Amino acid sequence: MRKGVHTFLEGVLLIFASQLLLTLGGGMFSFIAMAPILFFSIGHGTGKTVLLSAVNILVIALGSMLLDHPWESGKLGWIFLLLYMYFPLSLSAAGIVWLKTRGDHRLIGRLMKALIPSFILLAVYALIIFSDKALPGEILDSFRNVFADLFVPVLEALFPGLDASRLFELVMLTLLSLLYPVLLASVCAGCFIYETALHSRESGWERQVIAFGYPSDAVWGFIISWALVLLLRFVSAPLLLEIAVMNAAGIWSVLYAIQGFTVVAARIRRRHENVKSMTIFIVLAIFGLLIPGINLFTLIGLPILGVLESFFDLKKLGADYEDHS
Repeated sequence: MRKGVHTFLEGVLLIFASQLLLTLGGGMFSFIAMAPILFFSIGHGTGKTVLLSAVNILVIALGSMLLDHPWESGKLGWIFLLLYMYFPLSLSAAGIVWLKTRGDHRLIGRLMKALIPSFILLAVYALIIFSDKALPGEILDSFRNVFADLFVPVLEALFPGLDASRLFELVMLTLLSLLYPVLLASVCAGCFIYETALHSRESGWERQVIAFGYPSDAVWGFIISWALVLLLRFVSAPLLLEIAVMNAAGIWSVLYAIQGFTVVAARIRRRHENVKSMTIFIVLAIFGLLIPGINLFTLIGLPILGVLESFFDLKKLGADYEDHS
């Protein structure tokens, strides 16, 4: 009986932590909101973690409903609730897939599997939205009105003569182009925190982190995807194709940012052996979110370091470290 109460209280605490991360700093830390739920699997297994994840999603949905009252806006209100839930649902599903694929040591394949539920969910959303011909236009108009109310007055004061309509289109295109890179980055961050908590007491964990690397031919995914992005700057193509290509390039950038992170960790730990990879991750994450200039290094520098590592031994660790890709 006491064990059951302890498990229940632990689950409640982890859900509270997840909810706190979703809202902390205006949602700035929502990208790691999946990690607390994954922690539950360490002592209670995947089955109970799936249940806890479902309860967590229910809490998010109920909280949003209590704040926004979607029933007052009719069908559009419920659609916006669905859109709001896309990120938490995708992250939760990705976390479960990560746990289920624990025996798969190929990181790229494992992460792509973790994104499959989000692709399926996106298809379901598209079917729901486009089943009503008027609904896409209503959704777009609602976003445009919010943008006009919140941002246009300030932007027009700063930049007289600004084309607000064109700017809105650019913002929407950017958001859609970053959808899966942001989602993948969130999955990577949450899973890294979880895996570090799981293996931190193992003597070889830090060595395994900095030894990580992709096969050298994987870099062609990065090169080809960004070559297509450049090509589409000069060749007319459907908007959906442009968005898909930008998402693919962003996904490869996130993947090579992981390798870039291991380069930074290796270089730091060569001089300061007691510094843990999690400490380095937290510092980069906080600086990348809060300090202008550093965030450019995080967004651009880490993928470039990761790509360069495919051609040069930036870690200078030789063959002493096993490749865990």
